[in-house]
Amino acid sequence: MASASTRGNQDKDPHLPPPSKQSLLFCPKSKLHIHRAEISKIMRECQEESFWKRALPFSLVSMLVTQGLVYQGYLAANPRFGSLPKVARTACLPVRNAK
Repeated sequence: MASASTRGNQDKDPHLPPPSKQSLLFCPKSKLHIHRAEISKIMRECQEESFWKRALPFSLVSMLVTQGLVYQGYLAANPRFGSLPKVARTACLPVRNAK
């Protein structure tokens, strides 16, 4: 009997409010403190990974497709600059949307 009461005291965390005061949306894990530096480091890593693994490949593929469409005659080339304006515009769209 004494072991049951000891075990019951170990389950309770002194930093948590009593069950009668907790709302239905209470989550004890959300009470953990996370440092701002750690969050900014994670966000920076996520943005860098997103650029290298999503935005850059998508941009290169869209540039190649646009150049192919200009070459095949589906898109008209600029008389002065050729396909450069269309390809450059196509390259900027995915990178700008990734941020």
